[in-house]
Amino acid sequence: MRILLCTLLFLSAVEIHAQTFGTGNIVVVRIGAGTAMTAGVAQPVFLDEYNPCGELIRSIPLPVTTSGSNKRLTLPPASVDFSEGYISLSEDGQYLALGGYDAATGTASVTSSASTTVNRVVGIIDASANVNTSTAFSNRFSTVSIRSAVTDGSNVWAAGGNGGIVYATTGSTGTSNVLLTGTTGRCLNIFEGQLYASSTATSLRLARVGTGLPTTASQTMTNLPGYPTSGGNPFQFFMARLNGSDTVNVLYIADNNQLKKYSLVSGSWIANGTIGLTGDKYRGLTGTLSGSDVILYALRRNDAGGEIIQYTDNTGHNASFANLSPTIIVQADSNKVFRDLSMAPQAPSPLAVMKASGHTGFRVLSKEISSNATAELTVSKAVQGIMNVYDMNGRLVYTIRVVADKGIYRYPLPMPGAARGLYFATFISNSGEIITRKFIY
Repeated sequence: MRILLCTLLFLSAVEIHAQTFGTGNIVVVRIGAGTAMTAGVAQPVFLDEYNPCGELIRSIPLPVTTSGSNKRLTLPPASVDFSEGYISLSEDGQYLALGGYDAATGTASVTSSASTTVNRVVGIIDASANVNTSTAFSNRFSTVSIRSAVTDGSNVWAAGGNGGIVYATTGSTGTSNVLLTGTTGRCLNIFEGQLYASSTATSLRLARVGTGLPTTASQTMTNLPGYPTSGGNPFQFFMARLNGSDTVNVLYIADNNQLKKYSLVSGSWIANGTIGLTGDKYRGLTGTLSGSDVILYALRRNDAGGEIIQYTDNTGHNASFANLSPTIIVQADSNKVFRDLSMAPQAPSPLAVMKASGHTGFRVLSKEISSNATAELTVSKAVQGIMNVYDMNGRLVYTIRVVADKGIYRYPLPMPGAARGLYFATFISNSGEIITRKFIY
């Protein structure tokens, strides 16, 4: 049955997703093209797309030559702490982001190079596998690694070495960026409109960076309450909402080369077990929800090759996952290194596109007795923008980037099941038009 399922998934991906990423697929950052590599020497980078059964769908090369505003993005196969090449998925699920070096393949000691000579680069990949490497820093992460990046499509946040956490707009270069905090970070992610970072700085291991998505200097990093403030070795992480929570309440993290689970209970993060030993070298991690289950994809032993492990956590909120059974779905080939992984990005998919209309409008269809809410956008010409949903306290609940042609579009809104009340939906077009609607859910 597993073989048949994998075959069907593979055929479906080949036929339907020739350009776009397949739904439910994973994307792995692979360093090296299969020839012998040396630690510290820049190598070509590929994004390998796999279906959930571990079937390789395709490999997307990142640029090794400059083309227009797009720069090179290469990475070494190994550095001192293996903290380069970490990839993230934007909160709206439409973009991947990772950091690298504008260096030719074969460049020695690329991590310790000066950023004025070897710019640090952020690569942004959309749901159609278009690669944008136009964002670069000449004044950040000099002589140290660029570790990770995250984007919302228009803005970029990056972390690296002892260079702190930096904000920039997509496509900016040189010194046109902002140092948010001098405190160093490792992996960056955005959940529910909040920027988070793993870190090994003093009194920090997993922290909120400022409030929301900060763009100005002098931000403060605050460790999650209850999470250890010392020891460990945190890398990639994933957060989810379970049991109808109106906020993220479960955390999975690759810490101290193991997988760990925490749950938010009465304002504090409580440990819910550990998977693996320090020697397993778990560093990469991503996940997705399937009903009330969390499907985890973890990357271990990524110092030399690497393998992808799948876990299905059906234990729920505030329950140990230590006894979960692992399934190895992919192993790296010789002279290739897996560094991190993410769920594949997806294009926005409205439920329906109706006939063209001669006016522009925005509303939310919702009933107090229903568990569903749908945003309806009517446009008389092509438009791009962002749709946000806020609760009555102004907290961001959901966001999605919108690309729509002339017509009427409907978008499902995944509302928190246990938080009924008054909400506000806002559509902001790229041209500056703002429409706000309130609704009861």
